[in-house]
Amino acid sequence: MKLHKLVFILFFSVFAYSVSAQTANELRRKKEAIERDIEQLQKSLNKTASGKKLTLQQINTINAQIRLRQDKIGTINSEIKNLDSQISQNTNTVHTLQGQLGDLKKEYAGMIRFAQRNRNSYDKMMFIFAAKDFNQAYKRIKYLQQFSQYRKKQAGYIENTQQDLNGKIKILDKTLREKSDLLKEQERERERLGKDKSQQSAVLNNLSKQEKTFKQDIASKKKQQAQID
Repeated sequence: MKLHKLVFILFFSVFAYSVSAQTANELRRKKEAIERDIEQLQKSLNKTASGKKLTLQQINTINAQIRLRQDKIGTINSEIKNLDSQISQNTNTVHTLQGQLGDLKKEYAGMIRFAQRNRNSYDKMMFIFAAKDFNQAYKRIKYLQQFSQYRKKQAGYIENTQQDLNGKIKILDKTLREKSDLLKEQERERERLGKDKSQQSAVLNNLSKQEKTFKQDIASKKKQQAQID
C-alpha cells in the first residue's frame, strides 16, 4: 500500500513538473515574443520620432517659405497700390487731354469756318472794312496775316495732343494689365500658402497619431510582460 502511494506521488510529481516545465516554456516563448514585439514597436516609434523631427524641420522650412511668400504678397500689394496711383493719375491726364483736344478741335473748326467765309481777297477786305474803328481794323489785318500760321500751329497742337492722349491711353492699358497680372500672381501665392500649410499639418497630425498608437501598444505589451514576470 505504501509502495503504491509512493508510486502515485512520484508520478504526480513528474506530471506536475512536466506541466510546469511546459507552462514555463510557453510563458518564456510568449515573453520572448512580447519582447520582440516591444522591440519592433520601439523601433517603429523611434522611426516615427525621427520622421516627426524631420517633418518639424520641413515645417520650419515651410514656415520660412511662408514668411517669404507673405513678404512677396506684401510687396505685390505695394506694387498694386503704386499702380493704382499711376492708373488714377493717368486716367485724370487722359480726361484732361480729352477735354483739351475737344476745345482745340472746336476752336479749329471755328477757324475753318472763318477761313471758308473769307476765301478770297474781297471777303478779306469786307472783313477789314466791317471793323468799328481803326484799331479794330488794324487788329483784323494782323489777324488775317497771322491766321494761316496760327491755323497751322493749331493743327499741330491738335496732333500733338492726340499723340499725347494715345500715349497715355496705352500706358493706362499697360498699367491695368500689370495690375491684373499682379492680382493673379497674388492669388496663386495665397493658394500655395494654403496648400503648404494643409499638407504639413496633415503629415504632422498623422505622425502624432502613429506615435500615440505605438506608445499605447508598447504600454500594453509591457503590461503583459509584467503579468508574466
